[in-house]
Amino acid sequence: MFVLTFLAALATMAIVRSLNWPYWSYHVLAISIGVVLYFITNFLIKNYISNNAPEYARNDEVIPGVQAWELTAGKGVVPKWATNIGFLSMAFFLASPFELFAWLLRTVF
Repeated sequence: MFVLTFLAALATMAIVRSLNWPYWSYHVLAISIGVVLYFITNFLIKNYISNNAPEYARNDEVIPGVQAWELTAGKGVVPKWATNIGFLSMAFFLASPFELFAWLLRTVF
């Protein structure tokens, strides 16, 4: 996850620098990309569960504390690439504070 976060930070910084945007726009862009990817992965997961396992496409609890759709984990209902988009979303969420911390270190030292 650290490598993915580092690559997300590099990609976002390259976009900001190539467009000559101010530094603060880096954080806005990284968080915006993370939000968009988060909604995409949630849509894909819900769509794959409702298409491939319709009996699990509900939110009621089957076991106390466990919803029906959570039982599809590890069963191959959702392709790995759809889940990887979620990991990429988390990487962009983490990239903003990661870069902010690096900027603070550069500024202080």
